[in-house]
Amino acid sequence: MDIIKPTANQISLTTANTIYGSPIVFISATSAAVITVANSTATTGTFTIPANQYIFVSKNPTDTIAANLAVFATAATYRG
Repeated sequence: MDIIKPTANQISLTTANTIYGSPIVFISATSAAVITVANSTATTGTFTIPANQYIFVSKNPTDTIAANLAVFATAATYRG
């Protein structure tokens, strides 16, 4: 069982956001979405989160996350 400890309020995410500067971000999607993670030098990585799924993203505090459609995201800690 995965355990999530939210450390901030959930936001609806589309445009680039650092998600409270958190190194661990919990993302959930009701529809399939393309997620983009970018660092300060504009190096990006993308992946698809399937509909009705969630994922934890590990990133540097200054990296941003964006989505091609609204997903929900919050800063979190994780124990799997």
